Amino acid sequence: MILGIFAGRFWKNAGNTRLVIVMNFIRVVLLCSCLYGAPAVFAQSEFLGVNRIVAIGDVHGDYDSFVEVLREAELINRRRNWIAGDTHLVQVGDLPDRGPDTDRVIELLRKLEKQAADAGGRVHALIGNHEAMNMLGDLRYVHPGEYSAFRSGQSRQYRNRYYEQTVLSRQADDPDFEPDSAFRESFEEQFPLGYVEHRFAWAPEGEFGSWVLSHNAVIKIDRYLFLHGGLSPALLGSSLEDINSQIRNELAGKHTAEIMLSEAQDGPLWYRGLAQNPEAEEAAHVDAVLKFYEVDHIILGHTPGTGVILPRFDGKVLIVDTGMSSYYGSHGASLLIENDQLTALQQGERLRIPEGRSPLEYLQRLSDLKPDAPAALRRLIDDLAQAN
Repeated sequence: MILGIFAGRFWKNAGNTRLVIVMNFIRVVLLCSCLYGAPAVFAQSEFLGVNRIVAIGDVHGDYDSFVEVLREAELINRRRNWIAGDTHLVQVGDLPDRGPDTDRVIELLRKLEKQAADAGGRVHALIGNHEAMNMLGDLRYVHPGEYSAFRSGQSRQYRNRYYEQTVLSRQADDPDFEPDSAFRESFEEQFPLGYVEHRFAWAPEGEFGSWVLSHNAVIKIDRYLFLHGGLSPALLGSSLEDINSQIRNELAGKHTAEIMLSEAQDGPLWYRGLAQNPEAEEAAHVDAVLKFYEVDHIILGHTPGTGVILPRFDGKVLIVDTGMSSYYGSHGASLLIENDQLTALQQGERLRIPEGRSPLEYLQRLSDLKPDAPAALRRLIDDLAQAN
């Protein structure tokens, strides 16, 4: 498992000799370093009697936008300290990738977790598909700045040792192989300084990986269900504890990552049916999910596009991935749940989210507030206007 965490797809088709060499290298460095994280302490899945909830979508390495959203929701002060008392903050996953500041985002959330708990509140950092991808070695969306954040005086030494093991593994497969300058240049381009430390951090025993494993992928707070992607029909009937346990086990390498974490299997970190499928086709499934888990609303991330908190299925499903990262246009917003009322906090405004009726007026108001409103939002408004 450690091999897959460290080398990712680069080693996907490696032979046995290569596996042994690299695994030994990683084990030695981990044992001799301070890169281990704290042991995982599994979080509970259900919470009752919460007076105030704030839900925030995918961050994707944009620290400044994340801080701005937290401030607008009155969760932190100018010094980035928790000021929200017994509020529960739910961040629905996808902290890393696409932006350079993942380490700062995680550092802030870890601090807020402690401060919120001391104040009687709670911070729930849910597991998203990008947390899983980083732990499993799928690095296609990692921003160069995420590697740079780990650079230190030892980075060149770590990479040199990794290079030496790479050469040895190649020579084990091909005794005539001799690395030239082009090979070394290609290696250093593929594995920049900080790469090795990044892989250590995201290992199950690493600083970030162990932190992720102490969290859930899906939680229930009173009559609200929160997760990253969505629950597909294949998972309906699974308990929250079973889903969370299976995901943690797959990420930790205790089970093959084929069920909960598989994009092809419509796992809860990837499923987009509740966000994208026609409502007429998915309505019965939404009602079945609400009934089984005894909730009134499902709150999701994972699918940006409109730049706003998007209600679907008459407000039964709410998409809070507004695209706050600069990669998606810096459309920051949050969902406030208080006194059984749903409110969108965006552009300095508080807008009541419609339930049981068309969201046309609500979306039009948000569009008027946003001169940079995404084209997808304008198209949705046009479609709703025509339908009415």
